[in-house]
Amino acid sequence: MEQLVETMSSDLPRTVATGVTWMSSCLPFHLEDRVIHGHNSTYLVQGEHSSILVDTGNPSSWDIISRTLDDLLDGRQLTYVFPTHPELPHTGNLPRLVQKYPEVQIVGDIRDYHLFYPQIVPNLHARVPGDRIDLGGCEFVVVEAMIRDLPNTQWGFVPESGVLFTADGFCYMHRPELDDEDPVHLPGECGLTTGELAVPIAVENAAFFTGSALYWARFANDADHVYDRVLRLVDELGVSSVAPTHGNFITNILEVEPIIRAGHKQAYRY
Repeated sequence: MEQLVETMSSDLPRTVATGVTWMSSCLPFHLEDRVIHGHNSTYLVQGEHSSILVDTGNPSSWDIISRTLDDLLDGRQLTYVFPTHPELPHTGNLPRLVQKYPEVQIVGDIRDYHLFYPQIVPNLHARVPGDRIDLGGCEFVVVEAMIRDLPNTQWGFVPESGVLFTADGFCYMHRPELDDEDPVHLPGECGLTTGELAVPIAVENAAFFTGSALYWARFANDADHVYDRVLRLVDELGVSSVAPTHGNFITNILEVEPIIRAGHKQAYRY
């Protein structure tokens, strides 16, 4: 079996909004006829006196994440971690983060986390939708997840920068192939926003990830209801960009949303 190795794009980390840094590693998926990549992103939001890390990344990417945090925090302590839900790409580095930053507060819907990681119990602090965390000059707001794969999935929002963090919502693989013998994504595409991609997201790539990460999408043909709710939330909050864990940072949400919606419907047909 070919070994899968996570790689960091040379274009990342990068600032994608005021106070928001996109950190990502990409994992190649070897399909029968091509290789496609899937992001496993984390995001660091920094205010004047505090910071919050959204999701933790896989344990296999810890060295990358630890070095990047060292560079971005420049000697300061990480204040909060917001794991969107208890799956390995989103919580796998919690014990290491607590070891590195003993006073860090792990915030969100933390039910059952004491069972997965009993050593971090003192660091767990429950938060519910509507709660606001002051970072100094900006806030991080806990938001009800409109698209979820687990009961305790939560989203987050930074009003000052207009960034909505959507966990497995708006997930997709990226760039299936080139028109030559090397069937990988274009160089540098891992670190591009959706507004910078030369080719729009493929519906089949959205369907692939949606059908895998959101398995219920295969059985619940309610995509229009789900995404209509998402668009109402985008309008109510004043969202300008979307930060999914699995997919390029989205800067043109109204163009990308119909593609993700269509991918959800295609996942159902499978």
